[in-house]
Amino acid sequence: MKKKLSLLLTTVLAVSVLAGCGGKNNATNTSANSTGETKEPSKQEVKLAQGVTDTEIKVGTIVASSGNFAMIGQPMLEGMKAYFDNINNAGGVNGKKITLIAKDDGFQPNIAVQKAEELLETDKVFAVVGQLGTPGTLATIPLFQEAGIPAVYQGTGVGKFSTLKGNYFPVQPNYIYEGHLLTSYALEELKGKKIAVLYQEDDMGKDEISGIEDQLKKMGKEAALVAKVPFAPTELDFTSHIQKVAEQKPDITIIAGLQAATPLILKQAKTLGFKSQFLTSYINADATVVKNAGDGAVGLRMPAWVNVADKNDPKVKEYYDVMNKALNGKAPNSFHAAGWVAAQVFTEGLKNTEGDLTWENFIKGMEKIKDFNGLAKGVTYTPEERNGVTSMYFMEVQADGTMKQIGDWVQAK
Repeated sequence: MKKKLSLLLTTVLAVSVLAGCGGKNNATNTSANSTGETKEPSKQEVKLAQGVTDTEIKVGTIVASSGNFAMIGQPMLEGMKAYFDNINNAGGVNGKKITLIAKDDGFQPNIAVQKAEELLETDKVFAVVGQLGTPGTLATIPLFQEAGIPAVYQGTGVGKFSTLKGNYFPVQPNYIYEGHLLTSYALEELKGKKIAVLYQEDDMGKDEISGIEDQLKKMGKEAALVAKVPFAPTELDFTSHIQKVAEQKPDITIIAGLQAATPLILKQAKTLGFKSQFLTSYINADATVVKNAGDGAVGLRMPAWVNVADKNDPKVKEYYDVMNKALNGKAPNSFHAAGWVAAQVFTEGLKNTEGDLTWENFIKGMEKIKDFNGLAKGVTYTPEERNGVTSMYFMEVQADGTMKQIGDWVQAK
């Protein structure tokens, strides 16, 4: 994401006890009737988690649907809604229809925590699906872990989520893993000898450089890294950064930056006459980034993890049919696809759930997902594994500004 995490809340308001949620507290609530006698909850009330009835499953999401990041949050929300609507129109999952409750955090971590409390304590949702943004997803970790509520798909690639396990299920590739993949691709596929890295000084950039350095060490090629130059997320002039890299004459330059910085670096490198094979993160595999970089983007390569180009694939065809109808003929973009994937993986977990729909049983259902191929390929979870997607393919920007797939699906070696 474009902004550096400036605020990570270290204290969170206590969460009220959630009845029958399958979390850490197994006690059930009782209530008093008009005569003052204690009324025990029904058998169904005891067994089901919050947000679940015989006919409905309430899920929540937190995205930036206003402000600078609405360009990402709004289409993600539309993608989730379209997928759930399609499932509901077909009868839902096990007779239960999915209701999506969305909250707008404006990409602010303190507001994300407030909205998370609302989803937990007021709306009483069953799960949180497709929460967007590094700042908010990190800030709400203590709250969601304490409650034990399932959290499926975080709209960020920070590596922390792959280590949380339990109720967390990241889907999109994390930046540490991507650093491994970019490095092995640069050295083995592109036969690079000298690698330079321009990296953003935030969670994203630090994770990416960590993965790069770890992969170089693993391959015994630490000497191949000839330059690593950090930059601030708010930087606009990259002249000095590019000059430092150019002095080392690398044949491969990796840009570990977000959607604001990356096109500026490419454009300014072109102006300065710096030539290198540029690689960047999958988060920059977007037409807007390419357009903003101009001619500087030509030849840029980046991995991607959702392929919506193969319209002969029934799941891709279904995606376009549903999204085109939902958007009244407007073409969906990569952020719509991300929302679709979030909803799709969550729904797969529901289908795998055995017994009553409690948090505990749902988590077991998610952990049965193995090599699931929806729009995203090879999604796998186990009680010990939370990497989500690890298979990716590379794309290259063409002279006309289009992005073309080059090669097959690959994994870091």
